Amino acid sequence: MADPDGTIADPAPRVTAPASRRRGPASTEEGQRSRDRVLQAALDLIIEVGIDRVRLAEVARRAGMSSGQVMYYFTSKEHILLETLAWQEHQDLLRRRATLADVTGAWRKLEEFIGLYLPADPADPSWILWLEAWARAPHNREVSKFLDELINLWRDDLTEIIARGIEAGEFAAPANLDDFTYRYIAVLDGLALQGLRQMHQVTRKRLVEFAVQAARLELAAAGG
Repeated sequence: MADPDGTIADPAPRVTAPASRRRGPASTEEGQRSRDRVLQAALDLIIEVGIDRVRLAEVARRAGMSSGQVMYYFTSKEHILLETLAWQEHQDLLRRRATLADVTGAWRKLEEFIGLYLPADPADPSWILWLEAWARAPHNREVSKFLDELINLWRDDLTEIIARGIEAGEFAAPANLDDFTYRYIAVLDGLALQGLRQMHQVTRKRLVEFAVQAARLELAAAGG
């Protein structure tokens, strides 16, 4: 539902997990293109003003659609945020896996992964969406669970990098691979937040170096 001023109202119906395709128009190519226009418009607005100031009428205007059409896809501010984050993460996932596939050597692949994970700059769209979503997770178990599902895609790619590095003899095997990937993603999150908060003090290159150093503490093979 929407307030009279065009703001997407909260609270709203239960948020459903974002999906790449939905029933109805979005199950067709034309419907998918329309949905993508809405998501791009929502992304632009969230980056510019934050989710709390996003207005349905402006999303619709930028997408070249009616407010009613936009409301087909979104039921609340929370829903629009999660759908947009899932959409952005899907695009990031495709780019990440294509990029990593072209990198040889376990340490080089891990460093590339780190570079893809950390924010490019304080206006990084993916990180703006993540920060907005994280702020809601402590109050909504469903949101928290969904964010876990998204971050697990990063953990899956990290696990594959580490496992292949171990097989190649480039990495020493950590005591527990699942525990390592959980800890290491937490390290990257911490560095990312420092970078977003202090980008003028700590260069992105330095953040990547910190992350590689942290990995070497556990993964450096004997004599490596």
